[in-house]
Amino acid sequence: MDKRLFCFCAGVSTLILWPWLPDWDWWLPLALLGGLCWRARPARACFLFGVLWALCYSHWQLSWLQHPGLFQRSQIIAGTVESVQHRDHGSSRLIVSLKSLDGQVFSPRPRVLLSWYGAAPAPGQGDLIHTVGRLYPPHGLHNPGGFDGARWLLGQGITARGYLSGSLHLQAAPPSRRTLLLEEFRGLTAALPAQRWLLALSFGERGDLQQQDWETLRALGVSHLFAISGLHIGLVAGLGILAGRLAGRRFLAGGLAALLALGYAWLAGFSIPTQRALLMLLLWLALVGWGRFWSGRRILLVTMALLLASSPWLALNQGFWLSVLAVAALLASAGWLGGNSLWRLQLGLTLLLLPLIMLLFGGISWLSLPVNLLLIPLFSLLFIPLLLLACLLLVPFPGLALLLLRLLDALFAPLMEGLQWLSQGLSPWLALSAHSQGALLLAMLVLLAALLPKGRGVAGLALYLLLLQLWPRPSWEVRVLDVGQGLSVLVTQGREALLYDTGNRFPSGFNMADAVILPLLGHLGIDRLEYLVVSHDDSDHSGNRDYLAALLPVAHRRGAWPDGQHCRAGQTEQWGRLRLRVLWPVAPSGHSNNDSCVLHLSDGRLAVLLTGDIEAPAERALLATGQALGAQLLLSPHHGSRSSSTEAFNRAVAPEWVVHTAGYQNRWGFPAAEVVARFERQGVVQLTTGDHGMVHLAADGDRWRLVNPRRPGAWYHRLNAWLNDTKPLE
Repeated sequence: MDKRLFCFCAGVSTLILWPWLPDWDWWLPLALLGGLCWRARPARACFLFGVLWALCYSHWQLSWLQHPGLFQRSQIIAGTVESVQHRDHGSSRLIVSLKSLDGQVFSPRPRVLLSWYGAAPAPGQGDLIHTVGRLYPPHGLHNPGGFDGARWLLGQGITARGYLSGSLHLQAAPPSRRTLLLEEFRGLTAALPAQRWLLALSFGERGDLQQQDWETLRALGVSHLFAISGLHIGLVAGLGILAGRLAGRRFLAGGLAALLALGYAWLAGFSIPTQRALLMLLLWLALVGWGRFWSGRRILLVTMALLLASSPWLALNQGFWLSVLAVAALLASAGWLGGNSLWRLQLGLTLLLLPLIMLLFGGISWLSLPVNLLLIPLFSLLFIPLLLLACLLLVPFPGLALLLLRLLDALFAPLMEGLQWLSQGLSPWLALSAHSQGALLLAMLVLLAALLPKGRGVAGLALYLLLLQLWPRPSWEVRVLDVGQGLSVLVTQGREALLYDTGNRFPSGFNMADAVILPLLGHLGIDRLEYLVVSHDDSDHSGNRDYLAALLPVAHRRGAWPDGQHCRAGQTEQWGRLRLRVLWPVAPSGHSNNDSCVLHLSDGRLAVLLTGDIEAPAERALLATGQALGAQLLLSPHHGSRSSSTEAFNRAVAPEWVVHTAGYQNRWGFPAAEVVARFERQGVVQLTTGDHGMVHLAADGDRWRLVNPRRPGAWYHRLNAWLNDTKPLE
């Protein structure tokens, strides 16, 4: 049974790796193959049935995206608000279950993520809305080291995103009992400094936690303590079992455990992590009550199979794998290290989850083990029991509940101050580049294989791959980042870097520095910039200049800086093997498109021309100066606007490659059809960051080599091609 369950889960999980979404017609051969294999190879049949179910489910959920005109115009949206995430500056994000779209009803009901702006309060959970909005496919920015938005959306069951643009008709839902209890809790704790932590631990409401709070939790490896999941549900169930056994009633123990776990999951809003933990717990309690024994491995596999059968896209959810692998690591630790002592289990959990945490979060915390050994008993034996008792007393005895909450506040205040001191004073978080992560993982594989019987072959392969990590890199590389509608280009020589423009920063607080640039620099192991060049003052180019300069050492500031060296035609500088030439402007101001800093970088054989937002007048004036403009790689001026990239300018540059830095389905229609046609007539290879993701080119002698010839990643990164009926791998 275990083997069949495992194979079914593995079959569903293959959707993480599919390079494209197979056609719907594949269901028939998969079903026939599974049927033929059932008697002789039932495990193989379960694997095929898992693949079949993932395929059918994906087409079923995505079928509504092929509705004609869905993404070409605004739509009348009617639906129910499932959840609300409040953000800074009055904006909010709503997850909405669509009832209809322009009167068209879809089955199943799609889930969409909508942005809400404005001074009016956002709709609440459970409200029925009728409004005008614009939808887009579940597309995300794609850059190494950055957040995978497309995968996150589908992992949450969200198949489109958009924003509300018209008047809102709202039918407010009557407040639920949980909502009333939450408001009562907020009112009682309004004056307590630790309110945000108490809300996170009791109701799973983590929206009030600040960026510094999350950085502290990540640095110490204790984020899981403030996300209600298996640890908390198991603890509450354990209290119920203990109470039942003290009363001498076996069935009472199981009933109390289930009741308390259900109550805590209800408080947390039945979030996905609590659902997983609750299902596993109820399954175990049912088996105990039935008098049957299943191993922890089988309970885990049954839980996984049930969850993936109900929603195969959970395989795209990082939280799902973190919780599943955490349970698997606990089971392995208990068997591997022997005994059930806390320090042994925590040691095994830390070691076994180390590779996953490193890959997901780009680093490790060297303080994680001792801090968890201290905090897990503290949370288990003191904080959570007191907090749940306070929640039970909220309605019948609010005064007594307030006393308990004040006691918890008095305990939390010094604790969190101490954790912040540890985080800031000792800097326990070790950020690792992709190169370092690969080397460390392979080194661990070598050691593990050496300890296993007949593991010499695996150890030899891992050692060979480890040596490949030392293979020399290209002399210099250019990465045109996918920053939506904006510009940011990273030029590197080894670990030395020049950043040209910084992408946008939005009133909501979202910015391309945190979302794209800093994760990429960390991924590459770059912790300083030799040059930070800002072409001009437009926010989609300069929005993060001050923020980046405050976080990173910058040796030279060029261009549109209040305190930097302005760009002026004729400036030259040698940077390693590259010669930097400023070609424009003649009289710098940095306040307009045609004042953009035009930068030419060359090693004598290859060159790249960075043009900012210059338009036709600046292009003509630049040609009139008589400077050499030739470059094999060109960043199309002004994102490919029709006001730029004149025929004469294109001929003077004579590029082999041109990159249009245009956002996906941007409202200006960049790159303009006329511009694309001009470069096509010239025989130039064209790439657009919004469609391709980050464009990465490496110097290879006297030519550029495209490192990522197509949009990287799995099928969910290329849904636009699927919607447009293009070939699977295009």
